[in-house]
Amino acid sequence: MTDQHRYMPPIIGALVVAILPHLTRLPFWVIAWCAVMWGYMLLSLHSGWYRPGKWLSGTLTITGLTGVFLTYNSYRFGPDAFLGLLAVMAAIKPFETRSHRDRMIVVFLAYFIVITGLFQSETLLMTVYMVISVFITTATLVRINRISGNYRADLKQAGRIVGQAIPLMVVLFLVFPRIEGSFFNLSRLNMAHTGFSDVLRPGSVTRLAENTAVAFRATFDDPIPAKNMLYWRGIVFDRFDGRQWHAAEGVPLLWHHPEGEASVSYSINLEPHNRHWLFALDLPRTSPRWANLRADYTLRAYRPVRRAVNYRMTSVTDYRARSPRETIDKYRLLPPQGNPLARELAVRVAGNAQSVEEKVDRLMAFFRNRDFTYTLQPPPLGDNPIDTFVTRTRSGYCEHYASAFAYMMRALDVPARVVGGYLGGEINPYGNYLVVRQSNAHAWVEVWEKNLGWKRVDPTTAVAPERVSGDTGDNQARDTAINSLDSMIRIVQLRWDAVSTAWQKWFTGYSFEQQQALLKRLGLAVGTWAGTLKLLAAALILVILFTAGFAVYFFITTETRRNDAVARGYRKFLRKLSRRGIEKRPAQGPADFAREVCRKRPDLAETVDEITRLYIRLRFEKMKQGNALSRFRKAVGNFRP
Repeated sequence: MTDQHRYMPPIIGALVVAILPHLTRLPFWVIAWCAVMWGYMLLSLHSGWYRPGKWLSGTLTITGLTGVFLTYNSYRFGPDAFLGLLAVMAAIKPFETRSHRDRMIVVFLAYFIVITGLFQSETLLMTVYMVISVFITTATLVRINRISGNYRADLKQAGRIVGQAIPLMVVLFLVFPRIEGSFFNLSRLNMAHTGFSDVLRPGSVTRLAENTAVAFRATFDDPIPAKNMLYWRGIVFDRFDGRQWHAAEGVPLLWHHPEGEASVSYSINLEPHNRHWLFALDLPRTSPRWANLRADYTLRAYRPVRRAVNYRMTSVTDYRARSPRETIDKYRLLPPQGNPLARELAVRVAGNAQSVEEKVDRLMAFFRNRDFTYTLQPPPLGDNPIDTFVTRTRSGYCEHYASAFAYMMRALDVPARVVGGYLGGEINPYGNYLVVRQSNAHAWVEVWEKNLGWKRVDPTTAVAPERVSGDTGDNQARDTAINSLDSMIRIVQLRWDAVSTAWQKWFTGYSFEQQQALLKRLGLAVGTWAGTLKLLAAALILVILFTAGFAVYFFITTETRRNDAVARGYRKFLRKLSRRGIEKRPAQGPADFAREVCRKRPDLAETVDEITRLYIRLRFEKMKQGNALSRFRKAVGNFRP
């Protein structure tokens, strides 16, 4: 069996396993490129097909690189382009594996591809798969460094190596300095925007209604509030241009906490959406240290959320939300032209109403009593969307009602704004937390009352009260939901989500503050000179203990090797070669030494290979000695270089 037949199948197998999680991110031509190259390589081992030479390999390399740069046409070399480049290189490199060094390079390319999994996801499933991929790649590394042996021995050796590395990995994860964000800001630079944008137009929320992707998960310290209290605030839209609403800009920081009762404490695990805003239960009173709480009661992170983040929050569900008086007038503004019918209709519906409360009640009655329908398939609205909606189509989703209601309130000289976020959520009974999906996206309105501040009004309740009714915190309803599942698949999904969420909170939620708290409990806080010195001393002691343990293990096992029969036989073999001027270097392995001897003395190749193969199997693969040891002793005894 040639080296190519022996080593190439496991090498390509490791590359395939490493690249499988990235199939959805890679362009189709890169996937086809890898499949054709690797398939041709494997077939050529058995059929003797032509292997690309130097010039053809160079041409393929230039073609692949050109394709990568044309596909990822950007001045920023992001993680997707990096992955595509690695895949193209890994597809071509097996054609050039003519030496041990070439094989090592291909295996290291597989390790790099495995690492790129962290650019895609940090979930438990991805972590488990990465460990499996590292294990398979390590087994391949063991394979290409053995002169003989079977796959079972390779897997056992790889298992020992990975198992020994896991404790060190855990220690480094816990104590290595935490860095906010990611190195060079590579993580998910090209990630698509998910959820709300900074513009609210007819159809914006409707498009999210059938998207079941998770937006965030919320874990409450106390029982989960009723569903009609679960308004998750995210964005305030304060400017209407005649067709769509735009997110507020230049909002100052909150100058005082909202007044209110019914304080709720909870934590949120937010999925990446590549925007700055965070979501919190209406109204938030606190903010994470890496975000600001603004005067419109929205949370804005300093950096776009490009990875899952976990943060603690406190909100009040019964509140009085005030704003500086000088900022109120902008919430009355309307474009000078457009939607004239809606303006006239608002005045006519309000009639002689004087107070804000009366105007709100009459507009809500208008939506309730005029055959408006709540639908996910609203008709197009044209250039004057508010006019068309309230006078003709009368069919829409929550953003249609919120937009029209806020517009008509402004037409009545009442400050109003649209709030975008989520409503409700699904309880996972196995983790006792709330799962809020993109399909829970919702829009509502806030109106200003002079003595009460901002008051939430949800015009959707006028036409679809079931949208906000119900109590998600009711234990009986929760049990009924579980018992009514149609299949075990749903239960498995809920259980897996609970396990994955717990992992994500621990793994991605392990922040700088948590690390400092852990070090403080260990008496190694770095905030003082004493704590820093203790930490350095502990690190030095660990290094000394590790070095001493390795030295003791090395000398003990070395002495053991010197005293056993296999080691004595191999030393006798080396002495015979030494007398003929062929010396084994201290750092040289038996397989490398055997290849050197065969190169210098081809006449000894058969015997040297047999002795080396038996020695490796007896020494490193824990082969049962018996007849093998007898054959080894006999071969060494009869060896006459």
